[in-house]
Amino acid sequence: MKKTDLRGILFLVFAAMIWGFALVAQKAGTENLGPLTFTGLRCMLGSLSMIPLIIILDGKKTPEQKEAEHNPAILLKGGMLCGLVVFSFTILQQIGIEYTTVGKSGFITALYIILVPLAGLFLKRKVEKRIWFAVLIALAGFYLMCMSEGLTAINRGDILMLMASVGCAVHIYAIDYFVNKVDPVKFSSLQFLITGIISLVLALFLEDLRWQNIFATAVPILYAGIISCGLGYTFQILGQKYVEPAKASLLLSSETIFTMLAGMLFFQEMLSIKEYIGCGFIFFAIILSQIQRKS
Repeated sequence: MKKTDLRGILFLVFAAMIWGFALVAQKAGTENLGPLTFTGLRCMLGSLSMIPLIIILDGKKTPEQKEAEHNPAILLKGGMLCGLVVFSFTILQQIGIEYTTVGKSGFITALYIILVPLAGLFLKRKVEKRIWFAVLIALAGFYLMCMSEGLTAINRGDILMLMASVGCAVHIYAIDYFVNKVDPVKFSSLQFLITGIISLVLALFLEDLRWQNIFATAVPILYAGIISCGLGYTFQILGQKYVEPAKASLLLSSETIFTMLAGMLFFQEMLSIKEYIGCGFIFFAIILSQIQRKS
């Protein structure tokens, strides 16, 4: 294994670990803040935390690269559209995390990895047989994890997390349309900024904003904002510099494992045997959906 390959793997695993533990911060945030307030503050911080990365990367670009990425109209349009999409699934996730476990949340949200190639049906793209097989395995896993005791066993948190995973899949296609025409880091920072503004404006009307509650939730906000958005995204960029996309996506899938470990560590979450088997099915389906992908 080359040294550069190992470096990239470590960066990507660190990114997965950071994002895996982010759901702990989100669940902790539900104790004192409403979902709109928490989401608004974390996304504003996330947007601002990317400014140093933008400055550093801009300094390394050639004039030709800067010219190719200079599309302010597309940047604004795409940032606003994707900001709306991020707002929708992030709020669903933030509300849902209050009613379900951190470990289950990570696996349910990660279903978007399977939904992305499946959504190709709506774009008249061919869906490979292994994707259909992965879908069946994921459905079995979801049933064991959330509905093994019957349809009434599923809770609102699991449903909201499933809806959030659909939103994540939509987000992937929206990014795919815009990101090759603009600076990806500026694009990401802008979409977080839009999400933060929408969330905080709505929070002023719909939630009770109190400074003492914000200060009491300072650590989860800082982690979910600066560490998860800023540092996690930086590690992803650095990692993908040394690891090809197909391998990178597989490494980033380990986020689900870190999420489960985080739930056990911080909230003493223990699942039933059926739920653990369901998690295993979903994880296998995620891996199956990504192998042999060219990008």
